[in-house]
Amino acid sequence: MLFLVKVRVDIAKIAEFGSALGQGKLDRSMIKSETYCLKEDPAVGYSVWETADRAAFEEGFSAWKPYYSAVEAREVVGPAESMKMLMARPR
Repeated sequence: MLFLVKVRVDIAKIAEFGSALGQGKLDRSMIKSETYCLKEDPAVGYSVWETADRAAFEEGFSAWKPYYSAVEAREVVGPAESMKMLMARPR
């Protein structure tokens, strides 16, 4: 499963977060690429996570949650699956 994850970094924990990242304490293996942040609000970031299911996502993401003041994770699909879904719709 793929999840589009939107987070807002808790600025009060930014040093602790940076330290955890720098020391490799957070598992990045489920993140498909880099996290991209909004230019006008760099505390807001987006990333795509890939896991077997929602439970695996929740388990893997749990170590990251303390560094965020807000989290939104929505299931997404890739372009091929999206095209199949769109083509299957009645017209």
